[in-house]
Amino acid sequence: MVFGVSAYAAEPTAAQIEFFEKKIRPIFAEHCYSCHSDKAEKVKGGLRLDTREALLKGGSSGAVIVPGDPDASPLIKAVRYQDEELRMPATKGGGKKLSDDQIAALEAWVKLGAPDPRITGGPRPLTDIREARARHWAFQPVRKPAPPEVKKNRWVQTPVDAFVLAKLEQKHLNPAPPADRRTLIRRVTYDLIGLPPAPEQVEEFINDKKPDAYARLVDRLLSSPHYGERWGRYWLDVARYADTKGYLPGGEERRYPFSYTYRDYVVHAFNEDKPYDQFVIEQIAADRLPPGEEKDSLAALGFLTLGRRFLNNQNDIIDDRIDVVTRGTLGLTVSCARCHDHKFDPIPTRDYYALHGVFASSEEPGERPLLRPLQDSPDYQDYLKQKAKIEEEVEEFQDKEIAKFIGELRQNVGDYLLGARAAAGLEDQSKFDTFAIERKLLPAVLRRWLKDLDTRRKNSDPIFAPWFELAALSEQDFSANAKPLLAKFTTDSASVNPVVAKALADSAPDSLKQVAEAYNKLFKEIDAEWKTNVTKVAKEKKPAPTGLSDTNREALRQVLYAESTPINLPKDEVRTIHARRLREGAAPIRNKIEALSWTHPGVPQRAMAMADRSNPGNSHVYIRGNPGNPGPEVPRRFLEVLSEPDRPPFTNGSGRLELARAIVSRDNPLTARVYVNRVWLHHFGDGLVGTPGDFGVRTEAPLHRELLDYLAASFMENGWSTKELHRLILLSATYQQGSQANPASVKADPDNRYLQHMPRRRLDFEALRDTLLAVSGKLDLKMGGVPVDIVSEPFSTRRTVYGLIDRQNLPGLFRTFDFANPDTSSQGRFYTTVPQQALFMMNSPFVIEQARSLVQCAEVKRAESCAEKIQALHRLVWTRPADSGEVHLAEKFIASQPETVANLSPLEKYAQVLLLSNELMFVD
Repeated sequence: MVFGVSAYAAEPTAAQIEFFEKKIRPIFAEHCYSCHSDKAEKVKGGLRLDTREALLKGGSSGAVIVPGDPDASPLIKAVRYQDEELRMPATKGGGKKLSDDQIAALEAWVKLGAPDPRITGGPRPLTDIREARARHWAFQPVRKPAPPEVKKNRWVQTPVDAFVLAKLEQKHLNPAPPADRRTLIRRVTYDLIGLPPAPEQVEEFINDKKPDAYARLVDRLLSSPHYGERWGRYWLDVARYADTKGYLPGGEERRYPFSYTYRDYVVHAFNEDKPYDQFVIEQIAADRLPPGEEKDSLAALGFLTLGRRFLNNQNDIIDDRIDVVTRGTLGLTVSCARCHDHKFDPIPTRDYYALHGVFASSEEPGERPLLRPLQDSPDYQDYLKQKAKIEEEVEEFQDKEIAKFIGELRQNVGDYLLGARAAAGLEDQSKFDTFAIERKLLPAVLRRWLKDLDTRRKNSDPIFAPWFELAALSEQDFSANAKPLLAKFTTDSASVNPVVAKALADSAPDSLKQVAEAYNKLFKEIDAEWKTNVTKVAKEKKPAPTGLSDTNREALRQVLYAESTPINLPKDEVRTIHARRLREGAAPIRNKIEALSWTHPGVPQRAMAMADRSNPGNSHVYIRGNPGNPGPEVPRRFLEVLSEPDRPPFTNGSGRLELARAIVSRDNPLTARVYVNRVWLHHFGDGLVGTPGDFGVRTEAPLHRELLDYLAASFMENGWSTKELHRLILLSATYQQGSQANPASVKADPDNRYLQHMPRRRLDFEALRDTLLAVSGKLDLKMGGVPVDIVSEPFSTRRTVYGLIDRQNLPGLFRTFDFANPDTSSQGRFYTTVPQQALFMMNSPFVIEQARSLVQCAEVKRAESCAEKIQALHRLVWTRPADSGEVHLAEKFIASQPETVANLSPLEKYAQVLLLSNELMFVD
């Protein structure tokens, strides 16, 4: 087998490095290095996995990985246990097969080409904190540089331009000419509200000759309520927002009942230009701020709570929260330090677990807090009535399950007698629970039997006296030694219950196990007799019986039904022992309450909040990320690289408020830089820093570092105002450039790093769908509320930001158009061009429906001639008139079409052509 060196030698991307550090290295360290590293006593099979070069070399039998092909890779075959002779981890040494998730991670890694950042001789990591502070640009304090002097200062409209032009002049490049007004209004309208400008707005702007026309346009768009919908959606990508929890076991409801209150909070926060520092604090610790009558800010905590639930694994949930906070606000991949010190950045594992303690000291309250005071209404009373009815169903179900549970215990008396005898001789009582479970007995019930039998032995109990005597016999010659005892029992009615004596004599047991079976059979008969009597008198409508008529048989019934016996457990104890079954069984019923939160008009809005635990505490470092191998305890506190030398531990509850304030401190060099870089990215298509979620030491200083720092410093000086940041960028000549670059500039700067023209960008998924609805006159501009299904017929006409996001079953349409993965914090979307996008625009019933609606618009219907209808369509879709050549081609196309094509008239077919055109789908 030949190892694919070229495929494996490529430099891994930041995302691939993160995947390796979070998913692959921990598997190697925990399960492989003991046999396959330089620390192994003997390297098995000549294979080492602790360096890239060793993995590349393979073992004594050859290569272990074929990059891109998991099925052909011996390593994958070994972890799958497909070959009895080739298993990793080896079961002979006590190893266990990797989990399905771990195997899937290795398969995905190999499919990616097995990217491995462990390169000898590569850039030296800056893991020393003092050195990193001194050398890495992003850890330097934010200083506001003076705008540089430039030759063509007349081009400068805001300080942004001075920084850009200085770089252009150094490269002997010229900025592109300004965009025409039609292009500019379309660009800035999409950028700020995510919708196309109306045709009349375009004409009004073109005809407005006042020098402040563009500034007034920017102000109008910033004051639009739809601005918050556009920019709130960008933040929801960072917050990995979804309306469901992902896969969960046991029938638990996957929907978050009030997820939309977080989404609406974000939209409102952007609309009111909430200062970014306050925005961050509320999303991490709103519950720790002074409360008011209106508690809308509590909805901000959805930032923490609306992530994936990882089968309810608490450490994975905490890891996700650490990641969304640190990557989302600081641009640092702190979660890569979960299993070991960060391999590149100055983030030791103790810093990870310092934050782990913060979130482990927080919990989601059992009753979610109301966002505003309750107001009584008929709808609210009906909601309470329906909720109470469902809660009654839950209680009825649990009562039935508890009765069934106790009924099953009554059928297994003999099994517990055998178990109690064996458990009494157990030397290591720490293994009691395992002992009971291996015998399919409940530990708590077995303990009750042990205590009960001990009392009965001391009191010479007539029901179990035979058991005690027979249990004292050795198994050898049991039958012979038991016969005289059985005979004695039948004649000693004073000391032995006659019913028990007869049952044992009739069974003639040859072993103690058979004695237990006889007890089982007898108690089953007693239970059946009692149930028959109860059923009979109920049918005859007579008073319920109080016991069996035969006193000896009644004594046996008391073992099954008396309150003090080990079988007849109190309800609360059964709820504890049988908790999983009660919870999972009641889940489908309880889910109806969650469903009410989505559908009933009277439900009071609540926050997906967090609260501090009553006893916050520190976490221990988990060695190699394993909770079963705790290391030293670490105090809750902020990252060392971003703190003063003597950083104090957090003492205010969990520490979330102190953490939030440390993040938005003006002394923190990252927060403002990371945020302004994101805003720049959404205006220009690329950030000044190319890795918006990673400002660590692998990220080189950006070309426009001075501009980044100027924006960050100005942003903080202006009260962390996002809208003022927009104005600084949008009013610049840099932003107002055209998208056509001259060939010489493109040759000198092919990636447009020097910003010598505006890039042409395709509409993202939300803007595309909203545009189709807007130009067809169907867009519903209602704001807020519960999420809606936007992919099923009849199609919703709400804005896409209000669409239901199901993280487990994300619709294919979302993925086709590069929607952000809601499983993890998204630092920027990938943009692809694939056939499915064109096929959707050509064949989707949704697009066809909009084409029909477009032709039904009043302006099109008023037009009399075919040419006038074409002009009306062009004006509505492209916000410009068609030229004579376009009219001619359109008329020719319409005339060539059959009367109906795919149930569309020729004019509707032409309307669809305009809807899938590049002029609509791209912004210059």
